[in-house]
Amino acid sequence: MHDFRSFIKLLDERGELDRVSREVEPNQELAGVMSRIEAQRRAYYFDNIKGAKFPLVGGLYNKLDRFAMALGHDSEEPFTHQQFDVLIEAAKANPVAPVSVATGPVKDVICTGAAVDLGDIPVPTFFELDSGPFITGAIGVSRDPESGALNIGVYRTLILDRNHFVINASSLSDLRRIYAKWEKTGESMPIALAIGVPPAMLVAAACKLPPGRCEFEIAGGLQGVALELVQCENSDLMVPADAEIVVEGTVDFSNRVENLLGEFAGQYGPEEAPVTVVNTITHRSDAMYYAIVAGRNPEHNTLGMVAIYGVQRSIMAALREAIPEIRNVYVHMDPGLGTLGHVAISIDKQSDDQPRQIIEKGFATGGAIFPVSKIIKRIIIVDDDIDVTDLDDVNWAIWNRAAAASKFMVIPDVESWELERAAKEGMKSARIGIDATMDLEDIEKLIKPIIPGADEIRLDDYVNK
Repeated sequence: MHDFRSFIKLLDERGELDRVSREVEPNQELAGVMSRIEAQRRAYYFDNIKGAKFPLVGGLYNKLDRFAMALGHDSEEPFTHQQFDVLIEAAKANPVAPVSVATGPVKDVICTGAAVDLGDIPVPTFFELDSGPFITGAIGVSRDPESGALNIGVYRTLILDRNHFVINASSLSDLRRIYAKWEKTGESMPIALAIGVPPAMLVAAACKLPPGRCEFEIAGGLQGVALELVQCENSDLMVPADAEIVVEGTVDFSNRVENLLGEFAGQYGPEEAPVTVVNTITHRSDAMYYAIVAGRNPEHNTLGMVAIYGVQRSIMAALREAIPEIRNVYVHMDPGLGTLGHVAISIDKQSDDQPRQIIEKGFATGGAIFPVSKIIKRIIIVDDDIDVTDLDDVNWAIWNRAAAASKFMVIPDVESWELERAAKEGMKSARIGIDATMDLEDIEKLIKPIIPGADEIRLDDYVNK
C-alpha cells in the first residue's frame, strides 16, 4: 500500500517517471509536454515551470495496473476493470472510519491574506479554447448543511486570479445539490481542495456513492488503515493530513462564471458555477502539485472509470429488474463511444418481436441515478452466444445478423444528459435500438462457428515453458 510520495518514488525506482528540468510555460506548452509523455504511459515530474513555486507531478495512474500497484495489489497478471470494481465494492462493504489528528505535513506552511496567491501553483492551461488554467487532480471537500455529512469528489476548477476560482459541479455530482442547499440558507459555504492525496483517497473521491456514505471511510477500506485528517484553518472541514497542498475558500453565490474546458470524450464542455474566494493555502514545505491532463487522455479517463462503475451497476440492476428475460447485460461507457452509455443485452430469443419489445422496455426503465434513456444512447439486443462485455463481439453481431431496416430503431427527441454536447434545444437527442439477433428463420445459417471446449483449455497444461 502506498501513499502519494512513496508511489512516486516507486515509479521513479522502476524507471517509469520522466524528469523535465527545462523551463516550461504553464500556458499550453506544459500541457503539450505532459500529454506527449503520458501518451507513452509514463509519469512525469517538472521542476522548472515559469512563475511557479512548486514542481508538478502527474501521469501516475495512466494505466489500470498503476492503481493496482498503488493499492498494494501489484501482480504480473494484467489488472482488469472487473477486479478494480470488486476491490472498490469490498472497500464499500468494509469501510474504515478516518481519525482526526492535531496537525500534519500539509500544515508546514500556512498562507493567509496577501500571502495567498494561486499563481504560485503550476496549474496548466490545457487546450486552445479553455477559459484558463484548470486544477484537475484535486479532491474537493464540502459539507451538507442539512445532514452535516462531509462530501468528497473530484471537480474541475478554473483559476480566475490570485484568490478566486470556480469549482464546477455537474448534475451527477453531490456538490451540485450541496451548492443549492447552501444557497437557500443564505449563509457562507466553506469549501476546500486537497491536492496530492493518497491513491486510495483519490479513488474513493471518484466513486459514485449513495447519500450518507463517506468517501473518507471508503479510502480507509481501500488502504486497510484509517485515513488521518486535519481540520481546515477557516472552517470545520476535514482534509487529509498528508496532502501536498490544501486551498480553502468561501463560495460566493452572487457571482457565477461560465467556463469552458476540453472534456473526457474529446470535446469542449461549458459549465457554470459560483466563484469561490480563497482565504487560506496550506502546504508541505517541499510540496508538489499533482495534475491530470484533461480531455481524452489516459490518466483522466482511467480515473474517470471509477465513477462509471457505480453508474454501470445502477443501470444493469434497473434493467434486470424491469426485464426478467435478460440473460446477460453490460453497459459500455468508453470515451471513444462518446459521453453516453451503450447497453448490450443478450436473450434466449423466443420470437422475432421480442428484441423490439425489450428495447422499448429498456429505454422506459428508471434508474437510481438517472432514467436509462437519459444517459444511454444505444440498446443492442443479441443472442446468448454473444459476449455482451466484448464490444467487438457485439459489433460482429450487429453487422452479421442485422440486415433488415426494421432491425434498427430511431427514437427521436429524448431528454438527454447535460454532457451530450450535441443535444439540441431542450437537451433533446435521438436514441438508437438495434436488434442484432438472428431471425428465427435464419438460425440454421447464422450460427457462430465455435471450437467446443476451447474456453476450458489451460495453455499451461500444454505449452512448455
